[in-house]
Amino acid sequence: MKLKSLGRGMASVLAVTALSAGCSNHTSDGTTPAAGSGPASTPLPADSLPLKMKEAVEKDLGYSVRDATDLGRTVDLQHAELWRACLTREGDGPDSVDFGAVPRGEKCPTHWNAHVPTPRTPDLIGTDFEKSYGRLLKTGYNSRFIEVFYGGPGIVDQQDVSRVHGEICSQSPEPGELYDASENVELHVATGKCPSV
Repeated sequence: MKLKSLGRGMASVLAVTALSAGCSNHTSDGTTPAAGSGPASTPLPADSLPLKMKEAVEKDLGYSVRDATDLGRTVDLQHAELWRACLTREGDGPDSVDFGAVPRGEKCPTHWNAHVPTPRTPDLIGTDFEKSYGRLLKTGYNSRFIEVFYGGPGIVDQQDVSRVHGEICSQSPEPGELYDASENVELHVATGKCPSV
C-alpha cells in the first residue's frame, strides 16, 4: 500500500516537473521566444506528453514514460512538451500506466519497440545556437547529455543554457553520424560569430 502511494507521489512530482518544463523559456520548437512576443504560454496539443502525464495523475494512476520505438531514447522530461504520447499500456505496478512517446513531429508507431529509421546528427556548424539546440532536442537527444561550451573551455550549467547566444563553431558527433542514444553531444559556441581559421 505504501509503494502504491509512493508511486503516485513520484508521478505527481514528475508531472509538475514536466509541466514546469512546458512553461520554460523554450518554445515548442526549442527556440527562445522574443520578449513581449505572443502569449505567455501556448496551449499544448491533446497528445502532448505533459497533458497525458497530468491526466494519469488526475486519475490517481502511477506512470512511466519511455521511447515507443527501438531507438532507446531517454524521454527528456525537462522538455516533455517536445514529446507526444503515442501508446499506452498497463504498467507493471498496480494502478499504473506506461506511456510510449516520440519527439513531436515524428510519426507515432503502431506498436511498442517499432523499428524506425535511425536519424542522423544534423549539421549545426555555423548556425544559431538557440535554433540548433531545439533541432537536437527534436532529434531525440536528451538535454542532460548535451554539453555546451560557450566562448571557453568550461561547460555551461543546464540552467544557464538559455543565456547562450551565438554561432556554433564545432560539434560532436560529426554532422551526418547516426543517432546514438548513449552518446554525449558537445557544442562549442562563440560569443557571437565563430573566429576565422
